[in-house]
Amino acid sequence: MYPIRKLKADRSIGGLIPVLGMLAIFGLSTLLFDITVGLLIGAVMIWIYGLYCLFVFLRMGNLGYLIVCAYCLFLGVMAVLTSQNIEGGRDPDIQFRVAWISGVIFFGVLLIYLAVTKKIKWRGREIFELAAAPVESAGDGYTPRPRPIGKVEFSKQEILAFARFAAKNLISIVYYGPRQVTFVPVKMGDEYTHPFRLRGSYHEATWINFDFEGEVSVHIAQKDYLDYQEPLEFDKLCESLGQLFIEFVELQNKGEGVRIIDRMDALRLNYFS
Repeated sequence: MYPIRKLKADRSIGGLIPVLGMLAIFGLSTLLFDITVGLLIGAVMIWIYGLYCLFVFLRMGNLGYLIVCAYCLFLGVMAVLTSQNIEGGRDPDIQFRVAWISGVIFFGVLLIYLAVTKKIKWRGREIFELAAAPVESAGDGYTPRPRPIGKVEFSKQEILAFARFAAKNLISIVYYGPRQVTFVPVKMGDEYTHPFRLRGSYHEATWINFDFEGEVSVHIAQKDYLDYQEPLEFDKLCESLGQLFIEFVELQNKGEGVRIIDRMDALRLNYFS
C-alpha cells in the first residue's frame, strides 16, 4: 500500500534539463557542422557536467557523484577519440571497440545500481512528505518568520556527525557556522544551483538550524509550502520538520542511520521526484 501523498505531483523536468540540453546542442552542432565537431562539443559539455559532479562529491561526500564524474570523463575521452578516428578516415580497431563497449556496460551497471538504490537522489521531497505526514489541513496560512522549535541536548560532535551523514546521503545541503549547523533540504531538479550557494545566501530557502547551545529553529520557504496540495497548519508543519531532524540526529547518534534511509525509501518516490 502506497502512503498518502501531501505534496503535489511532481511534473518538473528539471533533473533532465542537462541531458536534454546536451543532446540538443550535440544535434544542432552536428547539423551545422559535422559529426566530428558535434562529438567534440559533446565531449566538452560532458566534461563540464563531470566537473559539476566532482564539485558535488567534494561538497557533499557522496561517492555516487564521483562515479558519475568518472563516467563523464570516460565518455568525453571516447568521444574525442571517436571524432579523431572519423576525421582521419580510420576505422576503429577491435581494442577501441572493446574499450567503448566494456566502459559503457561497466558504468551502465553502476549507474543503474545508483539509480535503483537512490544513492544519488536528493531527498528533499521525502523530507517534506515525512514532515507533513502528522500535520492536518488548516487555513492559518504562510508566514516567513523562522520558528523556534525548542532546546535539545546534543553535543557539537553529535550534530557534526549527523551533518556529515546528511550531506553524504543527500538528505540536505549542510552549512557550517561558528556557532551552528544549518540543514537545507533539496528536491530533485533543484540540485543544480543549491550546492553553489554560499553560507548566508540560503535564508529564503527551507532550513533547519541547530546551534551548539542546543537551540533548534526552522524556516519553511513559501515555494515549498505552496507545493503541498492543501494548506497545512503552518506552525505544526514547522514543528514537525524540526522534530523530524531531531529524531534523525538521535537515530544517527545511536548508530541507526540506516533507519533514516529506510523511512525515506518507504515512501516509494521515483528517482526523479
